Amino acid sequence: MRRVRHFCRFISLAIIVGLIHQSHQDFLLELKEKGQPIGLAEVKEILPLASSLETNSADPSELQALDENETRLGLVTQTSPAGDSAIGFSGSTNLLVVWDDKDRVSSISVRSSGDTKEHLDAILEDPDFFKQFKGNSRKELAHGRKVSAVSGATLTSLAIADALALRFGAASKASRFPEPVRVEEVVSYFPDCAELRPSRTHPSLLEAVDASGNALGQVGRTSPHADGIIGYQGPVDVLLVLENNGTLKAMQMRSSFENEPYADYPKDDYYLPSLFVGSSIPQLADMNETADQYEGVSGATMTSRAMAKGIVETARQWEAGQKRSEAKETWIVWGIGETGSFAVIILAGFVAFTKRGKNKFFRRSLQVLLVCYLGLVNGDILSQSLFAGWAQNGVPWERAPILALLTLAALLVPMATGKAFYCHQLCPHGAAQQWMGKLRKPSLRLPVKLGKFLETIPFVLLILVLCVAITSSSFPLANLEPFDGYVWEVAGGIAIAILLISLITSAFVPMAYCRYGCPTGAVLKLFEFGPLDNGWNRRDYFSFALLGLALLLYSFS
Repeated sequence: MRRVRHFCRFISLAIIVGLIHQSHQDFLLELKEKGQPIGLAEVKEILPLASSLETNSADPSELQALDENETRLGLVTQTSPAGDSAIGFSGSTNLLVVWDDKDRVSSISVRSSGDTKEHLDAILEDPDFFKQFKGNSRKELAHGRKVSAVSGATLTSLAIADALALRFGAASKASRFPEPVRVEEVVSYFPDCAELRPSRTHPSLLEAVDASGNALGQVGRTSPHADGIIGYQGPVDVLLVLENNGTLKAMQMRSSFENEPYADYPKDDYYLPSLFVGSSIPQLADMNETADQYEGVSGATMTSRAMAKGIVETARQWEAGQKRSEAKETWIVWGIGETGSFAVIILAGFVAFTKRGKNKFFRRSLQVLLVCYLGLVNGDILSQSLFAGWAQNGVPWERAPILALLTLAALLVPMATGKAFYCHQLCPHGAAQQWMGKLRKPSLRLPVKLGKFLETIPFVLLILVLCVAITSSSFPLANLEPFDGYVWEVAGGIAIAILLISLITSAFVPMAYCRYGCPTGAVLKLFEFGPLDNGWNRRDYFSFALLGLALLLYSFS
């Protein structure tokens, strides 16, 4: 029966996280449908002489900023939605990018951000951060670079660089054929296709989905990858349709620079598709010999041969793009700081679960490392702003491996042992409060009724956090806790004030903040599945109450 209760509590909390995530994704989808059009007033802040904006014929996602004489001042674009998957501390950042007449970065600024205000402010207040991207080409942004991160806002800095790489990873050069692939071109191959959206596996492909969002296959085209392969009068753009398993289903010429009626000859050729249909992208990328031996269609030999060579070149670039994308996704940010924090976690486990670790030397050493190193130096502290951002957007474990490990330790160890591992052994603020508690003896004793009332405050704050997270409110959750105060480079005044007040209070009332103010501790208590935890208790009921509230908020949000 005890295990059944624990399982029900865990499932309730997991569903809450799922509801937060889905609600936020619905919110982002609604924003995407509304669009975030770039306005002239916004551009004039960067290019004061701009008097009008026109769509760039070479790339519809970009705008040309023109002066009164219709002279182009620069190209303007944004990283959303292509870069939205790059999550910083708690959210993604949409950037406005301006290109000069040499197609180099002239200016980068922030349009909007789902990251915490303190981390974003640290970026904006550093004049050198965006300067490091100035003068970069699209190819340089796409390949990524070693970023000089802003101190205290490393995750946000890395996410901005990733957003730029994701946005321009498939746009290293403009297409000779600016017309994008439309749903109407695809329905003959996928009759149920209702939408084309960016592929999750290949940066240059589109995913064909039905009205329910189910993937039907993928589509792409040879332009701009094969624009350098010239037929009789110029390059050829070919539509490539792939099955869900990645094999080529069909191909069709979209456009070319050939004159009529010769441009139609390759469209009637059945031999050329038979050479490639059924092959995977890696196989297509390795078919140079097949393309070279293809003799072409009579009357349009050069055009049809350019089509064959263009398919191979496009597949080769698709394959290279996927490998770069996979390398980016699996690359873990790990340095000296992460190694030191990992050692502190190991020491905490040694102190918590071994007899020798109970030695005063190890316990005090751990406390010093927690406050001074894990907290003040590295800022590796769990918080509600972090949890809410991760629930909404996903866990960027590759950029924040230590925070991910701390979260796993904070959730899984109490579930397995019933011990509040993070709160007792890994929280820098908890260790700091223990120090403060030794400054004054004896401590104050609060009246029983007052103590019971104050103990409800963390759970009330947790309800507030749930409301903010599931409604995608802009309320800064970092202002509810003192933990941002340890990241002193970016800390806001409210977080520092809570930090100081809670430490001073702990000198009079032992562990005052942990007992009477910490919503993060309240969350972690819900994951404590102790072996002596028999019978339905307040934690079970509170978990179910949170689930009911989450369902209600999700239904009306």
